[in-house]
Amino acid sequence: TPISKRFALLTILVDGEIHMIDVLFNDSFAATLKYYYQQKNINNEVISLPMHLSLGDINQGNFLENRRTLYKIQSTHDKLTSTSECVRSLNESLERLSDLVNQDDLIRIWWSEASDDYCGFLWLCEWLAGKRIQSVEIHIPLSYVTVKGLRTFASLGEIFAEDIDNLALLDLQRPLTNPQRQAYGRAWMALRNDNTPVRANVNGHILSQPITFYDQFLISQISARRFRNVLRIIGETLGRFPVGVPDWWYQHRVEYLISKGVLDYKKDGQGIGSLELGSVRLKG
Repeated sequence: TPISKRFALLTILVDGEIHMIDVLFNDSFAATLKYYYQQKNINNEVISLPMHLSLGDINQGNFLENRRTLYKIQSTHDKLTSTSECVRSLNESLERLSDLVNQDDLIRIWWSEASDDYCGFLWLCEWLAGKRIQSVEIHIPLSYVTVKGLRTFASLGEIFAEDIDNLALLDLQRPLTNPQRQAYGRAWMALRNDNTPVRANVNGHILSQPITFYDQFLISQISARRFRNVLRIIGETLGRFPVGVPDWWYQHRVEYLISKGVLDYKKDGQGIGSLELGSVRLKG
């Protein structure tokens, strides 16, 4: 039956001893998958690598220090996160993954067309290239036709536990061979050589972009004639352009654009503030 087939894909055993490791690049979906496994009494290990590799420096210096710089931006605008905690958690996850790879466990990589997922997948393929390890992938579409119409996700973090079965996500599992990993890894090396501040998915291709790339979406929601609440503007941008960009990145860019006169800022009584277009035009 389809259900039994789906569960057969959950864990692949060789002599009853192969350990399945699920690797993801989205903390919210990692928590969802862990909950799903708990409900099904499945012992797969889930490793989350929320590296946000579509943003920031990816070539200079130490990898963790590069990510620390981006985590500082995140924690400045997201008070629920801490730079040191993000770095510590990522380091522990990378060390755990390294240990498991050396134990010849089976690696299953979940990813999507969202830029962070795509970049994380390419990075991991480069990291695994040449290693004698079994790997499979689950490449999840971000749009599905359901009985209620078209359902679209901005990221895997919007997927619920019941969606894993309802959308038959486990049926999407495919082999990921070492030659395939090497090919994907070379794509990551090319992006790393470019080392632009932003990497974005354009028509299915991850392309190097200037730091201003996502500003166009934000600015399109801002009026030149009246001030509008900054949180509403960011919320509308996220809703109208579901490209997987985190809200803290838009907050970071708002501060920069205000400093350059591209946006004018007016503080309101609630301390949130409003924006309108400034006199300076955005340069690409």
